[in-house]
Order: sequence, then structure tokens, then C-alpha cells
Amino acid sequence: MQRFNRPRGCPPASAERPERGSSLIEILVVVCIAAGVVAMATPSVVTATDAGRAREAAAFLAGRLRAAKQQAVLQSASTALVFDQVGTRWTFRVCIDGNGNGIRRSEIAKGQDTCVDGPYDVAALFPGVAIDVDASLKGPDGEAGSADPVRFGASNVASFSPAGTCTSGSVFVRSARGEQFIVRVAGVNGRLRVLRYDKGSKGWRDS
Repeated sequence: MQRFNRPRGCPPASAERPERGSSLIEILVVVCIAAGVVAMATPSVVTATDAGRAREAAAFLAGRLRAAKQQAVLQSASTALVFDQVGTRWTFRVCIDGNGNGIRRSEIAKGQDTCVDGPYDVAALFPGVAIDVDASLKGPDGEAGSADPVRFGASNVASFSPAGTCTSGSVFVRSARGEQFIVRVAGVNGRLRVLRYDKGSKGWRDS
């Protein structure tokens, strides 16, 4: 009977081979660990996303205010963000003075002051975010809390003059999870600041 020689280095056919792959128990352990990590990370991710969206909305408002200031100076005509409450939501329009006496709602209605852009609905542009404020929060300068999120006088008009000055005031932005931001405008020089409420220190900080 013919015999075949086994090549050198090859184990006998009866030799045990090491098992390859992972057992079901090992796979289940890995899956459980991964699920635990995801569960711990999810709240932080959701909070960061929520705050980030509110920050973007505040930056958008600050950008529109800054653009209105530049337009007023370049065109030598008062330019304003006119805030309107529609039901429970706030929108704003960009309007230009047409007769040299500043932006007035009555003259907007007559067409003497024209609105060239908008209306913008922050809640629609940034889902989960609204022009809103927690009435229990004091303002950055310690002023008493208020349920009014748009504070540019009784007319709710943030108007910039050709000299770059502006109606002093603030507009508040709030996320679905209660992250609070504020866009403030200084009247003398029209300086803009975006602040965030720090729940830990219970105070406002630059965003």
C-alpha cells in the first residue's frame, strides 16, 4: 500500500486546531458594553446639540442686527429689525426709513418706510429654538426678570441710525431644553454681544 509523506511543518490530521472567531457570550458582552457607552454619552450629545442650535440662532440674530447697522451707515438711512409677535411666535423684518424721520410702525403700514427682507421665523429656521425667555432669570445687569423676550422699547424695533447708533435693547433665544441666550445691543455705539446663561454659576457669560 502506497504511503504519502506529510509535508514538513504540517500537524497531524488528528491534531486540535485553535478555534477561530468569537463565542456568542463574548459577542453579547461586547454589545452590552457598547450599549452602555452609548447610553451614557447620549444625554451629553443631546444637550450639546440643543445648546449648539440655540447658539446658532443667537448668532443669526446678531448677524442680522450687524448687517442692519452696516446698511444704515452705507445707505445713510435708518435701518431696523422690526419684531412682530404672531400668535405665540416671534418673527422679524428688515425695514428702511423712507422719509428721514426714523423707522415707525405707522409709516411701515403706509409704505413710507419699506421692509426689504423677511419676515424671518427663528422657530422655523432653527427647529426646537424660539425667541423666548425664562421670566425668572435676571438680566445681565441684574435687572428684574420679565416674560418679554424682545426688549427694544414699546415698539419692539431695533433701529440703527446712519451714525451707527442704535436703540438699546435685547432679544432672548431659548432652546427646547431651556438653554438661554441673549443678544444685546448697546445704544451709543451699536455694539453687539451674545451671552449665554450659565446654570451652574447662575449668571450670564460671553458665548
